[in-house]
Amino acid sequence: MAAQIRALEEWEDILGYVVARPCRVMYVMGATDRGKSTFCRYLARELVNEGTVGYLDCDTGQSSIGPPTTVGLALYRDSPEDPDAVFLRFVGSTSPVGHTLQHIVATARLKEKAAAEGADYLIIDSPGWVIEPGAQEFHVRMIDLLQPDLLVAIQSGHELEGIAVNFRRHPRMETKTVPVSAQVVERRRGWRRIYRTRKFERYFSELSTCTLSLAGIGVHGRMPETFRDEDWRDLVIALCDPEMMVITLGIVENLDIIGGTITFRSPPFDRDAVSSLHVGSLRIDLPRNQEGPSETLSP
Repeated sequence: MAAQIRALEEWEDILGYVVARPCRVMYVMGATDRGKSTFCRYLARELVNEGTVGYLDCDTGQSSIGPPTTVGLALYRDSPEDPDAVFLRFVGSTSPVGHTLQHIVATARLKEKAAAEGADYLIIDSPGWVIEPGAQEFHVRMIDLLQPDLLVAIQSGHELEGIAVNFRRHPRMETKTVPVSAQVVERRRGWRRIYRTRKFERYFSELSTCTLSLAGIGVHGRMPETFRDEDWRDLVIALCDPEMMVITLGIVENLDIIGGTITFRSPPFDRDAVSSLHVGSLRIDLPRNQEGPSETLSP
């Protein structure tokens, strides 16, 4: 978890503030290529010396804890390098667009999980989708629901003021603005897609075909309007436990509505643990060549 950018004086000031208060929950926001995730990793690395740290990664496109399409919680108790536990919730897309409800609920449930697991600090690394009006409303609702002790806005100019201004008079929430580090380098166009492809390649490196009976299993999410094979094929799904935590992700091959089964490719998993099946809107084609998977979003 070592930070790749040298800590700014403002970062150190915020760390001191967090420890002195103490602030249990921090919500960090910033557009893409602002150093947001590096700042969050810096906080986690330093705060593990003070207690158990939860790192809640909400970026389903550039996810660092789980595969893309998931929101992930990692708990660090002794070491900032290797998490003691990881929990995932499925959103079903690599962007909050069209999945804001799933995204907000997933984040709220993982915040509750962090508290239940005894996290002394929780760092929420929010999505980089912040500029459009819909994105600003998304963050306002996330912050309102999560009620962090500290809201950190990493921004160039005043691009996040439309979000932050809503909470500057909040009686139990402190808001701090941090400039973008001069060391941050803007990534080249297409880098994010390459990153997702590699993450998917690693996650789906060992696949087997499974046919699962849907009897007694809940099915929810962004389901296609029909049950035709072509509408389900290549959709990414999540097999979930009774708390709707991800057991594994899979890629649909066939839905047999008459026989009540679904066939998909996935890493090995415990069938007996499955309580529900969450359908996403992302399609992945896994060609067996060196180019890796390609992705499309269902309408």
